[in-house]
Amino acid sequence: LRPLNGHDEAFVDGVDAIAATTLVDRLIVEAPGTCVGRGRAWDLALCDRDRLLAAVYMDCFGDCIECVAECSDCNKLFDMAFSLRVLIDRADDAPADGIHGPDEDGFFTLADGARFRLPTANDLCGAMECSEEEAENALIERCVADGNSAVDPARLDAAMAAVGPMLVTDFNATCPNCDSNQSVHFDIQSHLLRALAHERRFLTHEIHRIARTYGWSLHDILSLPREDRRNFVRLIESDRGARRNMLQ
Repeated sequence: LRPLNGHDEAFVDGVDAIAATTLVDRLIVEAPGTCVGRGRAWDLALCDRDRLLAAVYMDCFGDCIECVAECSDCNKLFDMAFSLRVLIDRADDAPADGIHGPDEDGFFTLADGARFRLPTANDLCGAMECSEEEAENALIERCVADGNSAVDPARLDAAMAAVGPMLVTDFNATCPNCDSNQSVHFDIQSHLLRALAHERRFLTHEIHRIARTYGWSLHDILSLPREDRRNFVRLIESDRGARRNMLQ
């Protein structure tokens, strides 16, 4: 993936699978040795797409996930923090007993011979076009091999989670305000996209600072890698501070 730039940040709209996959697809770089090129993010297994979203998050914000949860008992807000790398390691260490594969076609095989592949963003979007009651069956039809459509949905879901764990989890948390235990949901897709949307307000300020100082065009400023753009703003602010101190 290439680094995020202002065009990408301004492009983010929503926290759904379409917005997340579109962002990943924008960032994919054609390079020797890669097996997924631009336009192919929709064919990635959702677990692989989540790893790429996590890489974008760590490049922009670091390893620490900080979030605010609302207590289901006292309705007060409290802070949570955890390591994204630890979450990934725990997901990847989950056992996948009794499941073989993948084969050269990307299919896994259960103990009873049922074969399935991991869902992609294309599969998810296709299932979303169905009613809520039909979505699960539509996803199964897309992901199981011919003749295996009778596989138990709960068993299939557990098998998919074992061999292709997504970065979606429910944490057990204790509210520091009332000591009640509760479950707090996290998924990298919505957390990353909300973080980028929250920081969009700073983008306008950074564009203004750079344009006013250097006279660069909007397109050129938005084309700067995110970290380069922010470094320019830090230099501008540092120079302003130094001049202010000289005049005092």
